Amino acid sequence: MRLTYADAVHTSTTDEVVAELVDVRKRIEAMKEAEYLLSREIIEAMEKDGSERMRTPSGIVTMPRSVTYDASILAGLREITDPADLDGIYTPEHEEVKRVPEAWNMAKGRKLLKHSSEHVAIIEDAKMYGVPRVKIEKEAS
Repeated sequence: MRLTYADAVHTSTTDEVVAELVDVRKRIEAMKEAEYLLSREIIEAMEKDGSERMRTPSGIVTMPRSVTYDASILAGLREITDPADLDGIYTPEHEEVKRVPEAWNMAKGRKLLKHSSEHVAIIEDAKMYGVPRVKIEKEAS
């Protein structure tokens, strides 16, 4: 039996509503587990095929990944780049009310790739890819 909030308030006892909530939470956990297992299967199949994009009847499947950068490797850019070129990209460690660690804005820092092959090598070495996620988009009709 599926209860709406209005039904629960007006026709159910607290015990019944609690029981329904417990059941809903179990189903949510089961669905999360099923989603994870299905996503892993798709990711493994796409990685095995070497594909990052796949067209299916259900839509276009992609595996977007977040990218972060290892600041200790990016530190090499300070040695080979004019400080003016790092403006807005690099924030040195400094103290405010508390110590603030150095930071790299690699959304802006991508422009450093054109400086030299050494810049490219450092930036590529610093990349740390996140866990891939399955994304499915409906094709435009």
